[in-house]
Amino acid sequence: MDEKTLARLKNKVTGIEDIPNTSNILLYADAGMGKTTAAALSPKPLIINSEGGTLSLNRFKKFHKQLDIKVMRPDSIQDLQDIFWYLKSGDHDRKTVIIDSLTEIQTLSMDEILADPKRDAKHDKDTPTLQDYGKNTNRMRKLVRTFRDLSMNVVFTCLAGETKDEEDGSIKIGPELMPKLGNDVMGYVDVVGYMFASSNKEETFRKVLTQPKGKFKAKDRSGKLGMGMEDPTLFHILNKVTDGASEIPENIKEILEEVRKHES
Repeated sequence: MDEKTLARLKNKVTGIEDIPNTSNILLYADAGMGKTTAAALSPKPLIINSEGGTLSLNRFKKFHKQLDIKVMRPDSIQDLQDIFWYLKSGDHDRKTVIIDSLTEIQTLSMDEILADPKRDAKHDKDTPTLQDYGKNTNRMRKLVRTFRDLSMNVVFTCLAGETKDEEDGSIKIGPELMPKLGNDVMGYVDVVGYMFASSNKEETFRKVLTQPKGKFKAKDRSGKLGMGMEDPTLFHILNKVTDGASEIPENIKEILEEVRKHES
């Protein structure tokens, strides 16, 4: 082996003590279920908001000095790639990046593919071909993998959608992405959580499922979340997954009460 190759390989070897104690998570839910709110409650988050709506974050303004939430709106896939390189540089103070949402970014990517002047003119500019879907799937895979490998907490949100199980033909609920992409993304991350609402006689709670149950897809590679939790925030999820390396704010109950007050 030549010295250049040997030096390159040595640079890729990392002691476990130097591996950052972070996690990558996919949260999916029906619209309006609170996945953006849950994700925003995380250590020093940068929310890459492709959906355009930030109204749900207004409830946190009284805690803005403590939560230190930053938001940016990408207009193109190139913007996302530039954001990645900015975060990879380490020249920032962010501890969590939130891609909100992959469902919308998938649409943005497809729109760019259809508008590409190099695309074959014989194809309808508004109707994707199988080749377009394949190109979009590959582009999204690369995007998710690059963000996942950042040395910080990475959270992807997604809408929930129905998918058909290729083995038994049953209908499953999972992230609303192109079928092959959805399975790949779930394989890339440490935790896949399905968020939903549960009610008793007095009030409604948000819950997250972190193990597969019935038709709902979920997983927890860490093995520390059990079936899930009530009133989930990324502070709580990351605290468990990282064995306490990610701290939960002392006034988290006050913050969650503010969230409920705005929902009522």
